[in-house]
Amino acid sequence: MNAVLGWLTFVQKEITARRKFNGDLSFFSTCLRLLEMFAHWGEHRQVVAAIKGACTRSILDTYPRVIYRYTLPYLSRNFPRQVRAQILKDHYAYLNTELSGRFFTRILDDALTLWTHVDGANSYSISLAGPCPDREGELTLRFKMDDCPLYRMAFSVMGASLLNERGNSPVIYVGQVQGCKVEFGLIRQATKTCSDVAPPDLLMAALFGVAAALNIKVVAGVAFENCLTFDKLVKLEKSFNMSDFWEKYKSFKNECGHHVLNLPFIDKPLSEVKANHRGRTLVKRAFKKHIAESCAATMAPLVVRRSGVVPDNGFSSHCPN
Repeated sequence: MNAVLGWLTFVQKEITARRKFNGDLSFFSTCLRLLEMFAHWGEHRQVVAAIKGACTRSILDTYPRVIYRYTLPYLSRNFPRQVRAQILKDHYAYLNTELSGRFFTRILDDALTLWTHVDGANSYSISLAGPCPDREGELTLRFKMDDCPLYRMAFSVMGASLLNERGNSPVIYVGQVQGCKVEFGLIRQATKTCSDVAPPDLLMAALFGVAAALNIKVVAGVAFENCLTFDKLVKLEKSFNMSDFWEKYKSFKNECGHHVLNLPFIDKPLSEVKANHRGRTLVKRAFKKHIAESCAATMAPLVVRRSGVVPDNGFSSHCPN
């Protein structure tokens, strides 16, 4: 009964909000989406069950609408509804299996700092938080300067088979790499201070550290044309291009249009770098390596078991501390 009342309350609030801000067209679109969810009620219950795992159920207190994310475009615009639902199930089943209860307490408090760097009066950090509000990932890496967010990277964990890759080993899928609304001067200052490593690359180094701690061997990412915010990005004169970003890391684009990168990432030989740039390149690589190692070391005590596969049926009811 409580579940039914909760669902009816959600329907009422969703329709009211959509009609108020987006008009009748969005109102009817929302009705159709909710009817589709009801028509696949068994699938929805499985998503809810995964998110209500022993460790992750606390996420619903902070992000109560996360169970409905799959009913809208999620991570990439070319994922159909069934795949979106499976991604949510994969992600939360994996986290319940692999990470301790302390991990979730810390990310919900935004207190899981993975790396810090102090330079004079300014401090820089990368922390790991919960779901991205834009449906582009269930975990969010944030690069901050003196507690002011400058850049973020959002991702979820999914099974490789959902990308038409072999097997069903876990894959980190990045749905967003985006700057925050701050003065560009702050980003330029942060880049210079961090050995001329740009914020997206700082976050990528952090992601490599997280992947190493979880023993995940593949990172994938959304193509620029499939970004959820693609329509907004193309209107900007200067915007971050996800595809250019992935190509820089020598990823390949698979038949489904997703960028795929195998780990560990190997830099190109120093002999291929211009002689007068090699010293600077070595400094930048050392800086990124330090970030990756720091993030891996911080994550390691929070990892409880490396199963090597994404659970595909249900979720773990056991939540180690």
